Amino acid sequence: MHWLVVGTGAVGSLMAVNLRRIGEHVSIKPRVTAAPNTIEIIHAAHNLEFGVQQFPIEQPTQIFAAIKAYDVAHFLDELKQAPLPEGSSVILSYNGMLENENSIMPASALHWVTTHGAYKNGNEVVHAGLGESWLGWARVEHASSSRPAELFSVLNNALPLLNWSPAINQRRWYKLAINCLINPFTVIHNCRNGELIQHNIADQQHQVAEEICWLAEHQGIQLNADNLVESAKRVIKNTANNYSSMLMDVRQQRRTEIDYLNGFIARQSTAAGTEAPANEALWRRVLELSV
Repeated sequence: MHWLVVGTGAVGSLMAVNLRRIGEHVSIKPRVTAAPNTIEIIHAAHNLEFGVQQFPIEQPTQIFAAIKAYDVAHFLDELKQAPLPEGSSVILSYNGMLENENSIMPASALHWVTTHGAYKNGNEVVHAGLGESWLGWARVEHASSSRPAELFSVLNNALPLLNWSPAINQRRWYKLAINCLINPFTVIHNCRNGELIQHNIADQQHQVAEEICWLAEHQGIQLNADNLVESAKRVIKNTANNYSSMLMDVRQQRRTEIDYLNGFIARQSTAAGTEAPANEALWRRVLELSV
């Protein structure tokens, strides 16, 4: 198989080096067009060089795009202008959700959700925490279609454990909720995940969770507020020494994904005829702190 990893973020870089490890042909599509001919990624004390490729693509290629939510629409627009050859697939991984997702997703698109932890230190990618991942068709009408066996096998060999999920949206809503219950609080309190236990946020977290559950149910997804808060507590404990990606974005003066997390919940709740004041407050506060 030919693989094209979009961007050089932590998760994409981790996938690139692991696909290379199992013998796959891997190129990288940088975010900028004026990039060098090769990109170096350091992993586990090994220096790996990857060729650079841009659209259009002439041979069947599996695209792995672990990108920011605010880059998804632009990336999919690029694909529309340079359609992939038959036999290609698009695997997308990003935090949060977009309002118009189902209408802009290509028929061949899949969602990949993971609990693996990774971060970048210059050109080095560090696999900071073992986890597992889920893969499923992005378009709702394709959810029950059979899994792409060869694609699934390669991804599972590269970065196990991989689960096939006909209900990938349930998994994405769960991850969205956990991010909403942790990331903005780390920005507001300017702290590592584990330091959140020192702050009195339990009541606020529960209100955030209840608002998420209401909207999820409105969209056909069943979640439980108590379970979400308990799950968030476990994640906080298990990642106690980590800085959230949102806090790192704020510290490095990069755009955050808050619009696609708590902001998504607030906007979609309003559109559905109710308010989500707890999510609205977190959304507005993070926007203030990230100016």
